[in-house]
Amino acid sequence: MKINKLHILNLLGLILLIGCRPDKSNDGEPFVVGSPPQNAYTGLVKVNNNDVRHYGKSCFIQSKDQGISWDTITVEDGRLYGKCSPISGEYLRLMSGPKQSVIALRSEGGIDGKWHQTKIDDNGAIMIKPLIYIRQGTRVIAGFHTVHRNGCGVYYSDNDGLSWKKSNQVNAPAHQPGGIHQGTRWNHGAVEPSIVELSDGRLWMLIRTAQDELYESFSDNGGETWSEAKPSRFYGTITMPTLFKLSDGRILLLWCNTTPLPEMGYHNGYWEDVFTNRDAIHAAISNDDGQTWQGFRELYLNPLRNDSLMATRYGKMGSNDRSVQQSECIELDNGDLLVALGQHPKFRVMLKLYPDWLYEKQRSDNFENGLKNWSVQKYIKGIEGHCAYNRKPGAEIMVNPDDANNNVMHIYSEADTTLLTNSSGGVFNFPAGNKGELSFRFKLEDEHSRPLVSLHDRWFNPTDSIAVNTAMFHLDLKICISKVYKGEKKHAWHILQLVWNLENSNSTCRVLLNGLDVNQTLPLINHSKNGISYVHFYLPNENSNRNGILIDWINSKVE
Repeated sequence: MKINKLHILNLLGLILLIGCRPDKSNDGEPFVVGSPPQNAYTGLVKVNNNDVRHYGKSCFIQSKDQGISWDTITVEDGRLYGKCSPISGEYLRLMSGPKQSVIALRSEGGIDGKWHQTKIDDNGAIMIKPLIYIRQGTRVIAGFHTVHRNGCGVYYSDNDGLSWKKSNQVNAPAHQPGGIHQGTRWNHGAVEPSIVELSDGRLWMLIRTAQDELYESFSDNGGETWSEAKPSRFYGTITMPTLFKLSDGRILLLWCNTTPLPEMGYHNGYWEDVFTNRDAIHAAISNDDGQTWQGFRELYLNPLRNDSLMATRYGKMGSNDRSVQQSECIELDNGDLLVALGQHPKFRVMLKLYPDWLYEKQRSDNFENGLKNWSVQKYIKGIEGHCAYNRKPGAEIMVNPDDANNNVMHIYSEADTTLLTNSSGGVFNFPAGNKGELSFRFKLEDEHSRPLVSLHDRWFNPTDSIAVNTAMFHLDLKICISKVYKGEKKHAWHILQLVWNLENSNSTCRVLLNGLDVNQTLPLINHSKNGISYVHFYLPNENSNRNGILIDWINSKVE
């Protein structure tokens, strides 16, 4: 008998129906090793493989075992650190000084020796990024933006930091209300640039903006001048990107890859009303100077993303921004990566990251670890603390009503006037792929349950009703079941398979229910340069009786 692809998919569906739950492995996943003593983005220093530090205001933490354990060392001035020059072995740094000044710091006798400070500008530059050495170490550059909202640029030095010059500055357009936005986002222009040297000698800059995308700019002359900033392929709104070049030439990108809720109409555009896209940070890696990328994986999810006191818990401690955006990375001698991320002292962490993890091709979950791998948060009305909403979960873990040995996730909506919306949802990330398959076992609770399932290339809020319009593909589960079953079968356990291929000129997604072709091919709604890496379950707010959808397991595999 000739076995074709359809037979294989049908067989897979039948096997899954028997009750197989995919095993979940944590091997190789990033793991927390500590907490930085200040906001992540600067302060992480590798003196040598047995001396790794992260500096804070009056101390640094030090690891002598490649970032696994840390000791705290008190110092008089925690600003005296930098990146080591491959030319002189001294440490260099640029930082903001008083009265909008910019200060250059240079060590004498190494990082623990004397430090010299020189004012080099009155530009009002802030958030000056850690230095990078280009042209085999003969030039050093530092990205900056200014308090004047006139964009970002770089300082550069050709004499090992003894004197500095400044490039032109590039900017990004302001966010405008309209369409889905009733109000205006916080418009700060082009800020917090991150830069990497490409193999052909050009410099590539990724930039935080108020748009849906990070912007990018290029320099052909070592950072002296920069091209007009334009939208990049990477999503990120009012969040910091971090580019990092590994010793073997690969490029790592750390960024949020998230889209916030649409703006409300009561905001004046000066300051962000709420940060609803700062609870996830992602990682991707490129082997070819950024032409193609792998990963797009959630590096870390904010553990307080469902907290009822998210906006006010712990009070004001240093930075009050309760986010996991902002990041910095160093590479250890064995090729492992150490990543610092986050802002508020109770939210920021340091992680060990193995680059091979970004090349994995599948991910599954059977809820043995609860909702650890899911975003399910809902927002309580009223801005609290620093630009934030308090939260509550829109899903719960419960014992499977038909199998007491296993847990399931229950996504439900409810009538609650304290919430921005009674809609609920669940968001799950997997390695990105232009070709792939997603399968999950589910059960609709009753005829009132009508969840929508969308495939995406970035993170959306679980309650975002607009997300379905920006998906690559989406499906109404109730209608899907009705195409195959009538009566009681509608509310039985089912296995859905979504099989997509974005590489065809006519990109579509096949739908199979319990191994049977549903005779429904989903058309491509939106193109993606990055492949599909998310599934979004969305339960509209007409469901107000806590009925919804049960999910037993989920499995993804990409090519």
